[in-house]
Amino acid sequence: MEKTGSGDILIHMDGDFYRWRARKRLISIAVTIVVVVAGGVVLYRYFSSPLSVKKLTDIQSSVENFAVAQIKKQISTPSPLRAPQPAEVPAPSVALSRAGILADTNLQRKENGELPPLSENLVLDDIAEARLSDMFQKQYFAHVAPDGGSAETVAKSAGYDYIMLGENLALGNYAGDEGVVEAWMNSPGHRANILNSHYTELGVAAGEGKFGGEDTWLAVQVFGKPASACLTPDPNIKSAIDSAQSQLSELQAEILAERAQINALVPQNDPATYNQKVDEYNGLANQYNVLLTQTKPLVSIYNGEVGVFNRCIGS
Repeated sequence: MEKTGSGDILIHMDGDFYRWRARKRLISIAVTIVVVVAGGVVLYRYFSSPLSVKKLTDIQSSVENFAVAQIKKQISTPSPLRAPQPAEVPAPSVALSRAGILADTNLQRKENGELPPLSENLVLDDIAEARLSDMFQKQYFAHVAPDGGSAETVAKSAGYDYIMLGENLALGNYAGDEGVVEAWMNSPGHRANILNSHYTELGVAAGEGKFGGEDTWLAVQVFGKPASACLTPDPNIKSAIDSAQSQLSELQAEILAERAQINALVPQNDPATYNQKVDEYNGLANQYNVLLTQTKPLVSIYNGEVGVFNRCIGS
């Protein structure tokens, strides 16, 4: 028996040559290729007859990186402002008041852009008062105390949940409430806090005490925009996305391991094992794509909520 170049088979029988056209055996291979959502895993399925096993040469997988926006609280703390004092003649002591500083602050907002007035918030008043007392007691003039305390830590202790917080400080003898507010307005960082259109509330404290051995005034403004002012993105959706991302990463690792095993096999040597590995690969790929398909709408919803939130806080 010999094969011709055409694939026919010649059979020698009793010295007579009879040409029998051999029927070419049809190797039945049904190939199903399923491509799931963009960024998903491509599934390759090979069902083969016992006569032939087609080798998988291109099994690919990928994990979509979800760009989930992160929410951060905004803090504004310009450098504390000290009143300039003539070296030879001390400035007269002029009393400062909470009500006056609040009124003059809102006047500046009105005259510089017709900004809405800030509402006095009693919790912010208490935070400002705590900051003022702490600076006199510990003899420091800064946004952060020697022990790490700050407007942020006091706000947390007071239960003031915010999305924006700012603090202005002034030390020295100014020409009353109007004078200290004017001094803040002449300082870019403090002016930015006073004219920030996203703040809605203000707390104020002002008092006279001993600082560095001298009698002087200290004024504190604490600006805020409470968390309740903006609809916060649903944390349950974020948690579900984080969980899905973790599962997708684990599935990807398993898929890559299965692909490596499949590529190392010779299909013709052990068709059963080869097809079993293909089945396992496709099972994992199917789990991946189902989870990916379920997660993408959650990401879209969450990022939409973050967009609304960020527009609310003005970022």
